[in-house]
Amino acid sequence: MCGSFGLPRPGLVTALVVGAALACGGGSQTLAPSSPEAAVRTFMNAVRVNSLSTMGKLWGSSRGPARSYMSANELEQRLIVIRTYLDHESFEILEPQSAAPRAANQRIVEVRLTRKGCRPVVPFTLVPYKGGWLISNIDIAAAGNPARSCPPTPG
Repeated sequence: MCGSFGLPRPGLVTALVVGAALACGGGSQTLAPSSPEAAVRTFMNAVRVNSLSTMGKLWGSSRGPARSYMSANELEQRLIVIRTYLDHESFEILEPQSAAPRAANQRIVEVRLTRKGCRPVVPFTLVPYKGGWLISNIDIAAAGNPARSCPPTPG
């Protein structure tokens, strides 16, 4: 919880008040990444380091990041599920940005995960938001069950 505190030096007080306002959400909003690939890359790096906060800034809809319209509890639960399915040792962006079949303003970026010997390809759908891009849908089923072994490859 953000609170108030007393300090003896006015310059330090000003710096700490500005810092506290930023920490409490009073700062400028983070801009959405400028390309679909950048949004996916940042999101996947956030998954890797377990940063639900960063993931929450990049996942949403054309209305904005989900954190701006979803309860904190629901957002956290959804992001934990997404993180669990997308956990990876490494990832690779496969396809350049392509138009989604349903809407010309959406883009699909495919990501190959490497996890416990498995290499599933997961499509991400992105939508434009304020000059940048947000992830609106992730086909987590394509990632496979993270608690199971890879399905046998046809041979």
